[in-house]
Amino acid sequence: MSTQQPPQHDNINNGNKTDQSPLPTGAQIPLQSFQLPAFPPEAANLQALTLTSDIKLPDYSTLLTTAIPADAIPPSLPGGIESLTLELFSLGYAPPFLSRLGKALGGGKLRSLTVFSQLIDGVGEESRKDAGEFFAEVLAGLREVHLLDVFCRRGFMRGIGGLLEELYREDSGGGGGDGAAATAKNEGTKKSDLNLRFLEISYTYRGHSDRDFLNRIPGDELPTLLVPSIMAVSFSLNAPPSPSSSGGDDADDDDCFPHDPADVDEEGKPIPGKKPEGIIPLPHADRGTEMLVRKLAGGNTNDDGNDGAGPDSVPGPVALKMLESTLYTFDTEQLTRILKVQKDMGVLSASVLVEPTVEWKGELVRALRGGVGVDGSDGDGDGGGKELEIVEVVGVPSERFDREVSSDSNATTSSILEKVFPSAADMALISKYSPRLESFRMTILRAASFGYVEWNKVEGTSDEWVGGIKSGAA
Repeated sequence: MSTQQPPQHDNINNGNKTDQSPLPTGAQIPLQSFQLPAFPPEAANLQALTLTSDIKLPDYSTLLTTAIPADAIPPSLPGGIESLTLELFSLGYAPPFLSRLGKALGGGKLRSLTVFSQLIDGVGEESRKDAGEFFAEVLAGLREVHLLDVFCRRGFMRGIGGLLEELYREDSGGGGGDGAAATAKNEGTKKSDLNLRFLEISYTYRGHSDRDFLNRIPGDELPTLLVPSIMAVSFSLNAPPSPSSSGGDDADDDDCFPHDPADVDEEGKPIPGKKPEGIIPLPHADRGTEMLVRKLAGGNTNDDGNDGAGPDSVPGPVALKMLESTLYTFDTEQLTRILKVQKDMGVLSASVLVEPTVEWKGELVRALRGGVGVDGSDGDGDGGGKELEIVEVVGVPSERFDREVSSDSNATTSSILEKVFPSAADMALISKYSPRLESFRMTILRAASFGYVEWNKVEGTSDEWVGGIKSGAA
């Protein structure tokens, strides 16, 4: 369950097509300014468009304050584009480039938006307003939104949540036409139903070199993007990629990612030796975590509790099939609450607070069964988790866990992990309640040196598992 890079397509000007060649349906255009080229007739069938910043850093600030041409978004832009990717615009966009692009695509067939590695709302107020208007233009028709290593200033994500709130209330007959979404739209824009089905927000962890990294993530705003129509959601925190030292098959993949500043010298060359590893998610008591739990488990999501309005008050997903929440740490009680409500979930990946006790492992098993105990008791109606097929748990050590590892000279990492990692017997208990479960994996902070446990169900059986604890990398 890792974030994929944005899809790549042929450059629109990468060659001539013969009469016998199929017309391109995807194109990638590198931009050295905020001006799209004219699109030839051969591009009429484009369905996927990727715009990649090739702007030199010394020129970026000047371009942001330079008026864009009237034809920055040419009328020849194909109207059938269904997928748009915007990547590597590190300092944002010169206004009103984004809002014009949104007007050109928002009323058409655009269904998927991917934004990769950038400050989406830019560095100035006009750029921020322009980005907000872009989302107001395109949100209504989108089925998928992917925000990968996308940062912004405080309040921007909550503003997008407000746009989704208005679309939800319009869709459910609740009005809301005098708000930000309505004022940002052009007159005559057709009102569409709220179509969003998949939301992915992913970050590569940089906390080893940037102590304020988690503070740069709007963790208490991201849950406002959740609306009832969503069927799959990912709030993921990925470990930084390890630079390849072998030059093998994975070397090119490693070069696609910038090195963490903690891993390079003054000349930008990788420093040899062991590097910090793994991730540290937002804590289970974080305001954003608590809001996410309320969104997924039902109940009042409005922290203020005054008027029942605002993006915090919109109900969350009601029929999730997939949840990845490694950005936020749940305790076992929070995970239980979610699974008791989201009974149709088939894929689960979650960061979970770990206590160094055998009793905690029992709490994890109970949580994955939606609160149903191994004896069938739950005391509070039917549980959840019966539809689970794939489970990943990222263990987040509690303070007690850290103290035990640090203070007990007799304790080995393997002996502690045996307490918390599910055994084959534990997997049999889980699979009796979750018969569809096929695989289970658990790590500690996604750090290779801690080791992990991995179980896969034996084909043709209901409760036999193969796998076990794997020792950590040296």
